[in-house]
Amino acid sequence: MRLGVIGAGGIAVRHLAALEQEGGEGVTVVAHLARGPERAARAAERFGGAAFTDIDAFIGEGRPDAVLVTLPPAEHGAVERALIAARIPMLVEKPIGLDLATPLAIGAAAEASGLVVAAGYNWRALDTLDRVRELLDETPAQMVLGRFHIGTPATPWWRFAAQSGGQFLEQACHLVDLARHLVGEGELLGAAGAFGRLPEFADGDVAGTSAALLRFGGVPGVVTATCLLPGGPGAELRLICAGREIVITLGGVTVATNGTTESLESRSSSYAQQNLRFFAAVRAGEPDAVFCTYADAIRTHRLCLAITEAVAAA
Repeated sequence: MRLGVIGAGGIAVRHLAALEQEGGEGVTVVAHLARGPERAARAAERFGGAAFTDIDAFIGEGRPDAVLVTLPPAEHGAVERALIAARIPMLVEKPIGLDLATPLAIGAAAEASGLVVAAGYNWRALDTLDRVRELLDETPAQMVLGRFHIGTPATPWWRFAAQSGGQFLEQACHLVDLARHLVGEGELLGAAGAFGRLPEFADGDVAGTSAALLRFGGVPGVVTATCLLPGGPGAELRLICAGREIVITLGGVTVATNGTTESLESRSSSYAQQNLRFFAAVRAGEPDAVFCTYADAIRTHRLCLAITEAVAAA
């Protein structure tokens, strides 16, 4: 399989590093597309393939069989439409846009094409989730608690709502998506946030803290996000069940059941597992065989947009 990569930032590197470590057999990186020629050239030098700054040349000369789209939120739209027109399957990293109209149009075109179009909600690919599902079958979730507590990313566009959408749309969407995936469809009840100076930065207008009250599958949920904590505790999804608490992180799962504790470490990169599932779906021509279809990602995106709008209005 000839693989193309659009974007040359940190998420693209995570995908490509995972490809080198796990599951790269039969996949050759042939093309990189980035806004600046230097960025594209650096990616090509490190991971192989040719460098491009034009989507038409990327498609026509790179000739990828499948593409990883790792763009900032504000840059989605034209690239996806060009790939669908060229009938090239893709995995689109989250968030899939800044508005709802763009993803809805892409989703409709993807569905009409019959192509494999996946979305990059990599928490769904955690190898610990089979155990979580077993536990939830025994004792269903009665409450969902999520937190995404970190410092402000240094990437300049991230600090501005017009470019990133803010922390809920760009980061805490992972927790909203996983809660939807494991517990049930989400409904927003209310949200609020606080704005002010971001530590270590003189500019930026995203909310420094935000919180949303939701229902997932009928049970209450609270998801909080802050970018005011450099070196903070990170991200986790906590599921409260009768007599049991399940804590999910990228590194593993901890289960506390009536005074006993079970710990399960993640043994494989969720990016690697997501890539492998995507490649297998492309080879089989099965759009629904990915961890997260683009159509399902639109549901998470719609909910996170509603949270973001509520935070801005509160």
